[in-house]
Amino acid sequence: MNATTTTAVPPDPTGAATPVEFAGRLRALMALRRRSLDSVAKRSRDAGTPISRATVHNLITAASTPRQDSLVGFLRGCGVPPREQIRWLITFHKVYPEGQRTVRPRPAPDPRAC
Repeated sequence: MNATTTTAVPPDPTGAATPVEFAGRLRALMALRRRSLDSVAKRSRDAGTPISRATVHNLITAASTPRQDSLVGFLRGCGVPPREQIRWLITFHKVYPEGQRTVRPRPAPDPRAC
C-alpha cells in the first residue's frame, strides 16, 4: 500500500472517541517515532516505567482495556515528553472512563488447595 490508498491517522489523540480509534493513534505515534514493539518495551524499561512487548501490542490493537500506567510506559517508550503526555492521558480518560474500565479480578483461592 502507498500513502494514496491508505487513510492517514494523525499521531495525536485528539478526536479519538473509541478504543479502536485511540489504538490507531498510538500505532501512528509509534510509526512516526520509528519504534518497534521491542524498542518501545525496551525504552519504557529504560525510562523507569517498564511494559512488556505484549502490552505494547495490546495498546496498539485495542486488544484489552489498558491501565493508565501502561499508557505512560508506552508514551515514554515512544519518547513523548511529559507535557505532550497530558493530551494522551486526557483522551485516555474520555475513551476509557474510570467507572467503565474492566478490572480483571484475581481468581479466588481454591479452598481444597490449603
